[in-house]
Amino acid sequence: MNARRAGAVGTVCVLLWALLTVITAPRAHAADALEPAPVDFVILVDESGSLSAQDVAAERAAASVLVLGEVSDKSRAAVVGFGSATGDGRPPVDTVCPLTRVDGSGREQLSACVSGLRRRTDAEGNGTDFPAALAQGLSLLANGDDETPKIVFLLTDGRLDVSDSPAYGADAASRNANAKKRLRTTVAQAAADKVQIWPLGFGSGIDKAQLETLASGGYQSRCANLPSARPTAQVTSGSSDVAQVLLAAFAGARCAIATPGQTNPSVSSSADLEVTIPPVATDGSIAVVKENPDAVAVTYYDPRGRKVPLHGRADGSEFDLVGQSGPVEALRIRNPYPGTWRVHVEVLGGAAAQRITASAIWQGVLRSFIVVDPPVPTAGQRVSTRVTLQTRQGVVLTERRQLAGVNVSVKLTGDGFGARKLRLRDDGKGADTTAHDGEFSAHVTVPRTATGALLFTGVMTGEGIAGDQRSYATELATAAPPLTGSIVFDDREAHPGGIARGGVELRNNDNTSHRLRLTLTGGSARSALTVTPQRMTVAAGEQVRVPVRLRFGAGADLGAVPGSLTVRDEVSGRVVAQAFVTVRVVPVPSFLDRYGKAIGLVAALLLAVLVVVALRWQDRHRNRDVSDIQLILYKDESEMSRLRAPARAGAEFGFSLRASPGGTQRLLLDDSGKRYRVRRAGDGGLTVRLPAGERIAVPRGQRAVVTDGLSLGFADHRAATRAAGTARSAGSGTGRNRSAGPAGKPRLGGERPRKGTADSATLVTRRPYDDDF
Repeated sequence: MNARRAGAVGTVCVLLWALLTVITAPRAHAADALEPAPVDFVILVDESGSLSAQDVAAERAAASVLVLGEVSDKSRAAVVGFGSATGDGRPPVDTVCPLTRVDGSGREQLSACVSGLRRRTDAEGNGTDFPAALAQGLSLLANGDDETPKIVFLLTDGRLDVSDSPAYGADAASRNANAKKRLRTTVAQAAADKVQIWPLGFGSGIDKAQLETLASGGYQSRCANLPSARPTAQVTSGSSDVAQVLLAAFAGARCAIATPGQTNPSVSSSADLEVTIPPVATDGSIAVVKENPDAVAVTYYDPRGRKVPLHGRADGSEFDLVGQSGPVEALRIRNPYPGTWRVHVEVLGGAAAQRITASAIWQGVLRSFIVVDPPVPTAGQRVSTRVTLQTRQGVVLTERRQLAGVNVSVKLTGDGFGARKLRLRDDGKGADTTAHDGEFSAHVTVPRTATGALLFTGVMTGEGIAGDQRSYATELATAAPPLTGSIVFDDREAHPGGIARGGVELRNNDNTSHRLRLTLTGGSARSALTVTPQRMTVAAGEQVRVPVRLRFGAGADLGAVPGSLTVRDEVSGRVVAQAFVTVRVVPVPSFLDRYGKAIGLVAALLLAVLVVVALRWQDRHRNRDVSDIQLILYKDESEMSRLRAPARAGAEFGFSLRASPGGTQRLLLDDSGKRYRVRRAGDGGLTVRLPAGERIAVPRGQRAVVTDGLSLGFADHRAATRAAGTARSAGSGTGRNRSAGPAGKPRLGGERPRKGTADSATLVTRRPYDDDF
């Protein structure tokens, strides 16, 4: 009993914490348009006769991983199979998927058409015509936007071989030599068209030197010349890891990062695979490769252990799943929660063990902000340049782990001198006042030869990092500025809904007064930050400090505040002073912090009441939990399919009926709006709400009609968990379903119902839907 009370006290503390979290939770807002840059890519897939069935399946999976895992829905993809030409005029290439935009509907189309890849017969031309395949890829990419990166991926299990192709001459002995000449011309055209070539060979008959020539001959410059973004030839020993290697190449080509995740070579019942997404990621996809898609159900959990929806929004992230019924499914995530994601896979219906792989590709699309002090420098003057980075949601990156591998520099261009570039540091030395606070700084000296306009541009580089290049434009001061100033914050911290105070210190060296405007740029909509005053006047010869107030919305995010303040002369338009917002938003002091021991007695009484409520809540929650339910689908007297509820399913889970290729029906987890919904009933049975709104009751040990010829029963493993080893009456669907199998392991889903037991009792008809469920 003491242990139970201690657990209840812990539950109460969690409930109180959750209540405070809800009260102080940030308000949702529409993220701005900072998105991953699109790419156009073509996957050239070798269909030569040397391929095995396993090789063809691996190629299909690899192509699917790329087209489904792409993070931008503005990208376009095509898939081309190739062999060699024949004497009867059959072409060497076959465009199985035309260039298609990789948005929601496009990914579904690409997922379906990839199945058109196959092994060619001798009559169809089963050679390896690289020049024709590459020419087709360039042709598909030719009608795209010149600013969109273009990429060709080449998958092959052999080397160039067109000895059976009359397209390269009548003399079979010279055909390969002629093809190599044409290939050099085609590769040169790829470089001229700014098309990268990423070759991937698998098997033992690969000419790696030839593949390396293809990689180095195409376009090279991408992603600020990061090493991972330079095309390279990859060779793997077999087809089993083609998808993983190709995904890594694709990540480098589109300036992203691929995390290999995990592979389980023999999943027979269920398994958990893990992939990691770092804090800097703003867009990503988790891809799962399955050998038998009809027998696998996949559920995704974020690093906090929360099951995420397959479509829609939750906790600030957006989700979209595609390919669930195919050999590769991919969950695209916008604004993913950082950390280790869990991919739970279940093999259904007693299917054979299979190899399942989970991988992730991600990219951090960041925005930079730059300030220069003094804002209007003179020739030869040393100025301080500072840059901060933030995500599309306005989160300022301040932690060292968030910025690992990120390099920031400033490029200075202008009239009268050549461009200069200097790296900014966040190490607390020189111009940088505080180490590892997310503010990169450096001193830059304006050349003495400068004569006019100046442009300071912040540039960020890093593995998997992409973003804008914010610039600060000004003009060279030819004389002492009439106005000088600085922005100072008196408060370093503020609470949501609170105010931070500071001031603008101004000196007017002119003989006339000046009107100034104070503006805030780069702030987060969620912070609802406003600044006052927005206008101020400084009299001639006056030196003043104008009080400034920053007011935060009640839903302001905790942590660093995005944005910068700028004071600008309304007449000349010149910047007088500029500074980042250096205030941090911290939690409001708790009720206990404010009043301390004075509320001790009241808190104790309240806690006692909450303990009682929590105990009752726990019992009710336990009684309603459906996590131990296993549904069983019957057709007449034959069992068709079984489906176990997700772990920690809570009071309800959803499923759908799906027809297998053989025409049989099976159960599949589903969280869409058209799902069947399952809850426990008070009499120990289940209540199932149909998509049309009506419900059916499934009593314990009996079955209920779902549709013509199909009925639904269930096994309840909860009772077996509570009282293991206790004998159960026939038809209870509990204890015997958790009996030990070989080697003492519990059987997944329990035993099949036996004819004549309560599990095959009278069918229950459906009733109209008449309650809130």
